[in-house]
Amino acid sequence: MTDGYRVAPAKLATAASELDTRAGALRTAQQSVAGEKVPATAFGQLSASSGCAAGLAKTLSALAADVDQRVTRVQVLRDGLTASSAGYRRADEQVAAMYRSLLPEDPVPSAGKSAASGGWAGTIAANRMKVSDALAAERTRLAGLADPDAIARSKRRIALYQSIIDDHRQILRFDPSGNGRIAELVGSIQPGTRNVGLFVPGVHTRMDTFQSYADLGRSLVAADPSGRTAMVVWADGVFPQNVTTEGAEASYAQTMAPNLKAFGDELRGQVDAQTGGSATITAIGHSYGGATVGLADQQGLPVDRVLHVESAGMGHGVWRPADLPPSQAGVQRYSMTAPLDPIVLAQGNAGALEWTGIGHGADPDTFPGVTELTTGRDAAGNVQWGLSSHSGVLKPGSDSWENIYGVLTGGHVTEAPVPVPAVLP
Repeated sequence: MTDGYRVAPAKLATAASELDTRAGALRTAQQSVAGEKVPATAFGQLSASSGCAAGLAKTLSALAADVDQRVTRVQVLRDGLTASSAGYRRADEQVAAMYRSLLPEDPVPSAGKSAASGGWAGTIAANRMKVSDALAAERTRLAGLADPDAIARSKRRIALYQSIIDDHRQILRFDPSGNGRIAELVGSIQPGTRNVGLFVPGVHTRMDTFQSYADLGRSLVAADPSGRTAMVVWADGVFPQNVTTEGAEASYAQTMAPNLKAFGDELRGQVDAQTGGSATITAIGHSYGGATVGLADQQGLPVDRVLHVESAGMGHGVWRPADLPPSQAGVQRYSMTAPLDPIVLAQGNAGALEWTGIGHGADPDTFPGVTELTTGRDAAGNVQWGLSSHSGVLKPGSDSWENIYGVLTGGHVTEAPVPVPAVLP
Protein backbone atom coordinates (compact mmCIF):
# COMPACT_ATOMS: atom_id res chain seq x y z
CA MET A 1 0.00 0.00 0.00
CA THR A 2 1.37 3.41 -0.96
CA ASP A 3 1.36 6.07 1.74
CA GLY A 4 0.51 9.70 1.06
CA TYR A 5 -1.60 11.34 -1.62
CA ARG A 6 -1.30 13.63 -4.61
CA VAL A 7 -3.21 16.85 -5.14
CA ALA A 8 -3.90 18.35 -8.56
CA PRO A 9 -4.61 22.08 -8.08
CA ALA A 10 -5.97 22.34 -11.62
CA LYS A 11 -8.62 19.71 -10.85
CA LEU A 12 -9.58 21.54 -7.66
CA ALA A 13 -9.97 24.72 -9.70
CA THR A 14 -12.08 22.86 -12.29
CA ALA A 15 -14.31 21.47 -9.56
CA ALA A 16 -14.69 24.97 -8.11
CA SER A 17 -15.70 26.28 -11.52
CA GLU A 18 -18.29 23.51 -11.89
CA LEU A 19 -19.70 24.29 -8.46
CA ASP A 20 -19.89 27.95 -9.39
CA THR A 21 -21.94 27.03 -12.47
CA ARG A 22 -24.27 24.85 -10.41
CA ALA A 23 -24.65 27.55 -7.78
CA GLY A 24 -25.70 29.93 -10.53
CA ALA A 25 -28.31 27.47 -11.79
CA LEU A 26 -29.65 26.96 -8.27
CA ARG A 27 -29.77 30.70 -7.70
CA THR A 28 -31.81 31.15 -10.88
CA ALA A 29 -34.21 28.44 -9.72
CA GLN A 30 -34.45 30.00 -6.26
CA GLN A 31 -35.29 33.40 -7.69
CA SER A 32 -37.93 31.88 -9.96
CA VAL A 33 -39.57 29.99 -7.11
CA ALA A 34 -39.40 32.93 -4.71
CA GLY A 35 -40.97 35.25 -7.24
CA GLU A 36 -43.80 32.93 -8.22
CA LYS A 37 -47.23 34.32 -7.24
CA VAL A 38 -50.34 32.27 -7.92
CA PRO A 39 -53.66 34.11 -7.39
CA ALA A 40 -56.59 32.44 -5.65
CA THR A 41 -58.61 32.62 -8.87
CA ALA A 42 -56.24 30.07 -10.36
CA PHE A 43 -57.93 27.48 -8.10
CA GLY A 44 -61.40 28.30 -9.34
CA GLN A 45 -64.31 30.15 -7.75
CA LEU A 46 -64.44 28.00 -4.64
CA SER A 47 -64.57 28.84 -0.96
CA ALA A 48 -61.29 26.97 -0.44
CA SER A 49 -59.45 28.81 -3.23
CA SER A 50 -57.89 31.38 -0.92
CA GLY A 51 -56.66 28.65 1.41
CA CYS A 52 -55.14 26.72 -1.47
CA ALA A 53 -53.36 29.82 -2.75
CA ALA A 54 -52.01 30.59 0.71
CA GLY A 55 -50.85 27.00 1.16
CA LEU A 56 -49.04 27.04 -2.18
CA ALA A 57 -47.41 30.38 -1.36
CA LYS A 58 -46.17 28.96 1.95
CA THR A 59 -44.81 25.86 0.22
CA LEU A 60 -43.03 27.93 -2.44
CA SER A 61 -41.56 30.20 0.22
CA ALA A 62 -40.23 27.23 2.18
CA LEU A 63 -38.83 25.71 -1.01
CA ALA A 64 -37.12 28.98 -1.93
CA ALA A 65 -35.56 29.19 1.53
CA ASP A 66 -34.33 25.61 1.26
CA VAL A 67 -32.79 26.24 -2.18
CA ASP A 68 -31.17 29.42 -0.83
CA GLN A 69 -29.48 27.40 1.93
CA ARG A 70 -28.22 24.89 -0.62
CA VAL A 71 -26.84 27.71 -2.80
CA THR A 72 -24.96 29.04 0.22
CA ARG A 73 -23.50 25.60 0.92
CA VAL A 74 -22.38 25.21 -2.69
CA GLN A 75 -20.74 28.64 -2.60
CA VAL A 76 -18.90 27.74 0.61
CA LEU A 77 -17.60 24.57 -1.05
CA ARG A 78 -16.61 26.54 -4.15
CA ASP A 79 -14.69 29.12 -2.11
CA GLY A 80 -12.98 26.35 -0.15
CA LEU A 81 -11.85 24.54 -3.30
CA THR A 82 -10.63 27.80 -4.84
CA ALA A 83 -8.64 28.64 -1.72
CA SER A 84 -7.21 25.11 -1.57
CA SER A 85 -6.13 25.25 -5.20
CA ALA A 86 -4.38 28.57 -4.64
CA GLY A 87 -2.77 27.29 -1.45
CA TYR A 88 -1.41 24.14 -3.07
CA ARG A 89 -0.04 26.16 -6.01
CA ARG A 90 1.74 28.55 -3.66
CA ALA A 91 3.12 25.66 -1.62
CA ASP A 92 4.31 23.89 -4.77
CA GLU A 93 6.05 27.07 -5.90
CA GLN A 94 7.75 27.54 -2.53
CA VAL A 95 8.94 23.93 -2.37
CA ALA A 96 10.10 24.04 -6.00
CA ALA A 97 12.02 27.25 -5.33
CA MET A 98 13.69 25.63 -2.32
CA TYR A 99 14.79 22.62 -4.35
CA ARG A 100 15.95 24.82 -7.24
CA SER A 101 18.17 26.70 -4.81
CA LEU A 102 19.89 23.42 -3.96
CA LEU A 103 20.58 22.46 -7.57
CA PRO A 104 24.08 22.97 -8.99
CA GLU A 105 24.67 25.84 -11.35
CA ASP A 106 26.24 23.58 -13.97
CA PRO A 107 24.51 23.55 -17.34
CA VAL A 108 21.61 21.14 -17.62
CA PRO A 109 22.58 17.79 -19.16
CA SER A 110 21.11 17.28 -22.60
CA ALA A 111 19.66 13.91 -21.67
CA GLY A 112 16.15 13.26 -22.87
CA LYS A 113 14.26 14.89 -25.71
CA SER A 114 14.37 18.60 -26.28
CA ALA A 115 11.48 20.37 -27.92
CA ALA A 116 13.26 20.19 -31.27
CA SER A 117 13.26 16.38 -31.11
CA GLY A 118 10.00 16.01 -29.21
CA GLY A 119 6.39 16.91 -29.88
CA TRP A 120 7.22 20.06 -31.84
CA ALA A 121 9.86 18.48 -34.10
CA GLY A 122 7.45 18.02 -37.00
CA THR A 123 6.07 21.54 -36.63
CA ILE A 124 9.53 23.09 -36.61
CA ALA A 125 10.59 21.11 -39.69
CA ALA A 126 7.43 22.03 -41.58
CA ASN A 127 7.80 25.71 -40.73
CA ARG A 128 11.41 25.66 -41.88
CA MET A 129 10.15 24.70 -45.33
CA LYS A 130 7.53 27.46 -45.19
CA VAL A 131 10.19 30.02 -44.28
CA SER A 132 12.37 28.85 -47.18
CA ASP A 133 9.47 29.32 -49.59
CA ALA A 134 8.64 32.71 -48.07
CA LEU A 135 12.26 33.82 -48.46
CA ALA A 136 12.22 33.06 -52.18
CA ALA A 137 8.86 34.80 -52.61
CA GLU A 138 9.98 37.88 -50.66
CA ARG A 139 13.12 38.27 -52.74
CA THR A 140 10.98 38.22 -55.87
CA ARG A 141 8.57 40.75 -54.35
CA LEU A 142 11.42 43.05 -53.31
CA ALA A 143 12.61 43.32 -56.90
CA GLY A 144 9.33 44.96 -57.88
CA LEU A 145 9.07 47.47 -55.01
CA ALA A 146 9.65 51.20 -55.39
CA ASP A 147 8.42 52.69 -52.11
CA PRO A 148 11.35 53.21 -49.69
CA ASP A 149 9.36 52.12 -46.62
CA ALA A 150 8.11 48.99 -48.36
CA ILE A 151 11.65 48.18 -49.47
CA ALA A 152 12.97 48.58 -45.92
CA ARG A 153 10.25 46.31 -44.54
CA SER A 154 10.90 43.70 -47.20
CA LYS A 155 14.62 43.71 -46.48
CA ARG A 156 13.95 43.19 -42.76
CA ARG A 157 11.74 40.23 -43.58
CA ILE A 158 14.41 38.73 -45.79
CA ALA A 159 17.00 39.17 -43.04
CA LEU A 160 14.70 37.43 -40.55
CA TYR A 161 13.94 34.54 -42.89
CA GLN A 162 17.62 34.08 -43.71
CA SER A 163 18.52 34.07 -40.02
CA ILE A 164 15.85 31.47 -39.27
CA ILE A 165 17.31 29.15 -41.89
CA ASP A 166 21.00 29.82 -41.21
CA ASP A 167 20.71 29.64 -37.43
CA HIS A 168 18.26 26.71 -37.34
CA ARG A 169 15.78 28.70 -35.28
CA GLN A 170 12.78 26.88 -33.84
CA ILE A 171 9.65 28.35 -35.40
CA LEU A 172 6.41 27.09 -33.88
CA ARG A 173 3.97 29.24 -35.88
CA PHE A 174 4.49 30.87 -39.26
CA ASP A 175 2.26 32.70 -41.73
CA PRO A 176 3.88 35.28 -44.04
CA SER A 177 0.60 36.69 -45.39
CA GLY A 178 -0.36 40.27 -44.57
CA ASN A 179 1.74 41.71 -41.77
CA GLY A 180 2.86 38.20 -40.92
CA ARG A 181 2.37 35.92 -37.92
CA ILE A 182 5.09 34.01 -36.12
CA ALA A 183 6.04 32.34 -32.83
CA GLU A 184 9.53 31.20 -31.91
CA LEU A 185 10.98 28.98 -29.21
CA VAL A 186 14.29 30.32 -27.90
CA GLY A 187 16.35 27.78 -25.99
CA SER A 188 15.04 24.29 -25.37
CA ILE A 189 12.44 22.60 -23.21
CA GLN A 190 13.94 19.46 -21.72
CA PRO A 191 13.89 17.52 -18.43
CA GLY A 192 16.10 20.04 -16.65
CA THR A 193 14.17 23.12 -17.75
CA ARG A 194 12.70 25.05 -14.85
CA ASN A 195 11.58 28.41 -16.28
CA VAL A 196 9.60 29.02 -19.47
CA GLY A 197 8.51 32.47 -20.60
CA LEU A 198 5.72 33.36 -23.02
CA PHE A 199 6.23 36.90 -24.33
CA VAL A 200 3.51 38.80 -26.21
CA PRO A 201 4.42 42.17 -27.81
CA GLY A 202 2.14 45.08 -28.66
CA VAL A 203 1.33 47.73 -31.27
CA HIS A 204 3.45 47.76 -34.47
CA THR A 205 4.20 44.03 -34.20
CA ARG A 206 4.74 42.61 -37.68
CA MET A 207 6.98 40.04 -39.29
CA ASP A 208 9.56 42.71 -40.09
CA THR A 209 9.63 44.00 -36.48
CA PHE A 210 9.69 40.57 -34.84
CA GLN A 211 13.47 40.33 -34.54
CA SER A 212 13.67 42.93 -31.75
CA TYR A 213 11.33 40.84 -29.59
CA ALA A 214 13.20 37.65 -30.45
CA ASP A 215 16.37 39.41 -29.26
CA LEU A 216 14.69 40.05 -25.91
CA GLY A 217 13.93 36.34 -25.63
CA ARG A 218 17.54 35.50 -26.42
CA SER A 219 18.86 37.88 -23.80
CA LEU A 220 16.70 36.30 -21.10
CA VAL A 221 17.67 32.76 -22.05
CA ALA A 222 21.37 33.63 -22.29
CA ALA A 223 21.31 35.22 -18.84
CA ASP A 224 20.70 31.86 -17.16
CA PRO A 225 24.10 30.13 -16.92
CA SER A 226 22.47 26.88 -15.83
CA GLY A 227 20.57 26.56 -19.11
CA ARG A 228 17.29 25.99 -17.31
CA THR A 229 15.36 28.83 -18.97
CA ALA A 230 13.50 28.92 -22.30
CA MET A 231 11.35 31.56 -23.97
CA VAL A 232 8.56 31.55 -26.51
CA VAL A 233 8.09 34.84 -28.35
CA TRP A 234 4.49 34.79 -29.58
CA ALA A 235 3.34 37.08 -32.39
CA ASP A 236 0.79 34.71 -33.92
CA GLY A 237 -1.93 37.29 -34.35
CA VAL A 238 -3.00 40.47 -36.11
CA PHE A 239 -1.75 43.38 -34.01
CA PRO A 240 -2.85 47.03 -34.18
CA GLN A 241 -0.45 49.17 -36.20
CA ASN A 242 -1.48 52.68 -35.19
CA VAL A 243 -1.47 53.74 -31.55
CA THR A 244 -3.81 56.67 -32.10
CA THR A 245 -6.49 55.07 -34.26
CA GLU A 246 -6.26 51.41 -33.21
CA GLY A 247 -4.47 51.23 -29.86
CA ALA A 248 -7.61 51.72 -27.77
CA GLU A 249 -9.66 49.13 -29.66
CA ALA A 250 -10.24 45.91 -27.76
CA SER A 251 -11.12 43.88 -30.85
CA TYR A 252 -7.52 42.95 -31.68
CA ALA A 253 -6.91 41.54 -28.20
CA GLN A 254 -10.32 39.86 -28.16
CA THR A 255 -9.44 38.06 -31.39
CA MET A 256 -5.93 37.07 -30.31
CA ALA A 257 -6.72 35.98 -26.75
CA PRO A 258 -8.44 32.66 -27.62
CA ASN A 259 -5.51 31.75 -29.90
CA LEU A 260 -3.04 32.67 -27.16
CA LYS A 261 -5.01 30.57 -24.66
CA ALA A 262 -4.98 27.60 -27.06
CA PHE A 263 -1.25 28.01 -27.60
CA GLY A 264 -0.78 28.26 -23.84
CA ASP A 265 -2.55 24.92 -23.43
CA GLU A 266 -0.22 23.40 -26.01
CA LEU A 267 2.82 24.94 -24.34
CA ARG A 268 1.76 23.66 -20.94
CA GLY A 269 1.40 20.17 -22.41
CA GLN A 270 4.89 20.29 -23.91
CA VAL A 271 6.46 21.68 -20.75
CA ASP A 272 4.80 19.17 -18.44
CA ALA A 273 5.62 16.28 -20.77
CA GLN A 274 9.30 17.23 -20.85
CA THR A 275 9.78 18.29 -17.22
CA GLY A 276 7.21 16.20 -15.41
CA GLY A 277 5.50 19.37 -14.27
CA SER A 278 8.65 20.76 -12.63
CA ALA A 279 8.85 23.98 -14.67
CA THR A 280 6.93 27.20 -14.22
CA ILE A 281 5.48 29.24 -17.09
CA THR A 282 5.41 33.03 -17.01
CA ALA A 283 3.29 35.07 -19.45
CA ILE A 284 4.78 38.50 -20.17
CA GLY A 285 2.65 41.08 -21.96
CA HIS A 286 4.20 44.32 -23.21
CA SER A 287 2.05 47.33 -24.10
CA TYR A 288 -0.99 46.12 -26.09
CA GLY A 289 0.31 42.61 -25.46
CA GLY A 290 -0.56 43.11 -21.79
CA ALA A 291 -4.24 43.51 -22.68
CA THR A 292 -4.03 40.39 -24.84
CA VAL A 293 -2.40 38.38 -22.06
CA GLY A 294 -5.01 39.77 -19.67
CA LEU A 295 -7.91 38.47 -21.75
CA ALA A 296 -6.19 35.10 -22.20
CA ASP A 297 -5.71 35.05 -18.42
CA GLN A 298 -9.45 35.63 -18.07
CA GLN A 299 -10.02 32.63 -20.34
CA GLY A 300 -7.83 30.37 -18.18
CA LEU A 301 -4.33 30.74 -19.65
CA PRO A 302 -2.43 27.91 -17.87
CA VAL A 303 0.53 29.84 -16.46
CA ASP A 304 2.05 30.26 -13.02
CA ARG A 305 2.88 33.95 -13.29
CA VAL A 306 1.72 36.94 -15.33
CA LEU A 307 3.87 40.05 -15.80
CA HIS A 308 2.44 43.25 -17.29
CA VAL A 309 5.17 45.49 -18.75
CA GLU A 310 4.06 49.02 -19.72
CA SER A 311 0.72 47.29 -20.18
CA ALA A 312 -2.40 48.82 -21.70
CA GLY A 313 -4.53 47.13 -19.05
CA MET A 314 -5.76 43.95 -17.42
CA GLY A 315 -7.95 43.23 -20.45
CA HIS A 316 -11.25 44.57 -21.74
CA GLY A 317 -13.88 44.05 -19.04
CA VAL A 318 -11.43 42.93 -16.35
CA TRP A 319 -11.84 45.36 -13.45
CA ARG A 320 -11.64 43.21 -10.33
CA PRO A 321 -10.37 39.78 -9.25
CA ALA A 322 -13.93 38.44 -9.49
CA ASP A 323 -13.71 38.99 -13.27
CA LEU A 324 -11.11 36.20 -13.41
CA PRO A 325 -12.13 32.51 -13.22
CA PRO A 326 -11.37 30.30 -10.20
CA SER A 327 -8.70 28.50 -12.24
CA GLN A 328 -6.53 31.64 -12.08
CA ALA A 329 -6.70 32.09 -8.31
CA GLY A 330 -3.16 30.80 -7.79
CA VAL A 331 -1.50 32.84 -10.54
CA GLN A 332 1.11 35.31 -9.28
CA ARG A 333 0.77 38.69 -10.98
CA TYR A 334 3.28 41.51 -11.41
CA SER A 335 3.27 44.83 -13.22
CA MET A 336 5.65 47.66 -14.03
CA THR A 337 5.10 51.03 -15.70
CA ALA A 338 7.74 53.73 -16.07
CA PRO A 339 6.83 57.24 -14.89
CA LEU A 340 5.11 59.40 -17.52
CA ASP A 341 5.00 56.64 -20.14
CA PRO A 342 2.01 57.74 -22.29
CA ILE A 343 0.55 54.24 -21.81
CA VAL A 344 -0.82 55.52 -18.47
CA LEU A 345 -3.52 57.28 -20.50
CA ALA A 346 -4.90 53.86 -21.41
CA GLN A 347 -4.61 52.19 -18.02
CA GLY A 348 -8.00 51.99 -16.34
CA ASN A 349 -9.40 55.11 -17.98
CA ALA A 350 -12.02 53.79 -20.41
CA GLY A 351 -14.58 52.23 -18.09
CA ALA A 352 -17.43 54.48 -19.19
CA LEU A 353 -16.67 53.83 -22.85
CA GLU A 354 -16.18 50.06 -22.83
CA TRP A 355 -19.61 49.55 -24.35
CA THR A 356 -18.22 51.14 -27.53
CA GLY A 357 -15.56 48.43 -27.83
CA ILE A 358 -12.59 50.47 -26.65
CA GLY A 359 -10.50 50.24 -23.50
CA HIS A 360 -8.46 47.55 -21.81
CA GLY A 361 -9.84 47.23 -18.30
CA ALA A 362 -8.19 48.07 -15.01
CA ASP A 363 -4.75 49.53 -14.39
CA PRO A 364 -2.45 46.53 -13.76
CA ASP A 365 -0.26 48.53 -11.38
CA THR A 366 -3.11 49.01 -8.92
CA PHE A 367 -5.10 45.82 -9.55
CA PRO A 368 -5.70 43.91 -6.27
CA GLY A 369 -3.17 41.13 -5.77
CA VAL A 370 -0.66 42.50 -8.30
CA THR A 371 2.89 43.20 -7.12
CA GLU A 372 4.07 46.47 -8.65
CA LEU A 373 7.74 46.52 -9.65
CA THR A 374 10.04 49.45 -10.29
CA THR A 375 11.41 50.23 -13.75
CA GLY A 376 14.40 52.02 -12.22
CA ARG A 377 17.31 53.03 -14.44
CA ASP A 378 18.57 52.01 -17.86
CA ALA A 379 21.96 50.43 -18.57
CA ALA A 380 23.59 53.88 -18.64
CA GLY A 381 22.25 54.71 -15.20
CA ASN A 382 19.56 57.13 -16.34
CA VAL A 383 16.11 57.06 -14.78
CA GLN A 384 13.61 55.54 -17.19
CA TRP A 385 10.64 57.78 -17.87
CA GLY A 386 8.53 59.20 -20.67
CA LEU A 387 7.97 57.92 -24.18
CA SER A 388 11.43 56.37 -24.61
CA SER A 389 10.88 54.18 -21.56
CA HIS A 390 7.97 52.37 -23.22
CA SER A 391 10.35 50.11 -25.15
CA GLY A 392 13.47 50.99 -23.19
CA VAL A 393 12.31 48.86 -20.27
CA LEU A 394 12.93 45.75 -22.39
CA LYS A 395 16.63 46.47 -22.92
CA PRO A 396 19.23 44.29 -21.15
CA GLY A 397 21.19 46.02 -18.43
CA SER A 398 18.23 48.04 -17.19
CA ASP A 399 16.65 47.58 -13.78
CA SER A 400 13.39 46.75 -15.53
CA TRP A 401 15.01 43.96 -17.56
CA GLU A 402 16.45 42.57 -14.32
CA ASN A 403 12.95 42.55 -12.86
CA ILE A 404 11.61 40.74 -15.93
CA TYR A 405 14.32 38.12 -15.50
CA GLY A 406 13.60 37.90 -11.78
CA VAL A 407 9.90 37.22 -12.33
CA LEU A 408 10.65 34.71 -15.10
CA THR A 409 13.06 32.70 -12.96
CA GLY A 410 11.37 33.15 -9.60
CA GLY A 411 14.36 35.16 -8.41
CA HIS A 412 14.93 38.58 -6.90
CA VAL A 413 12.71 41.48 -7.93
CA THR A 414 12.64 45.11 -6.84
CA GLU A 415 9.21 46.34 -5.90
CA ALA A 416 8.07 49.88 -6.59
CA PRO A 417 8.22 52.16 -3.55
CA VAL A 418 4.92 52.68 -1.79
CA PRO A 419 3.65 56.22 -2.52
CA VAL A 420 3.81 58.50 0.49
CA PRO A 421 0.61 60.53 0.95
CA ALA A 422 1.15 64.25 0.71
CA VAL A 423 0.92 66.09 4.01
CA LEU A 424 -0.96 69.35 3.76
CA PRO A 425 0.43 72.26 5.76
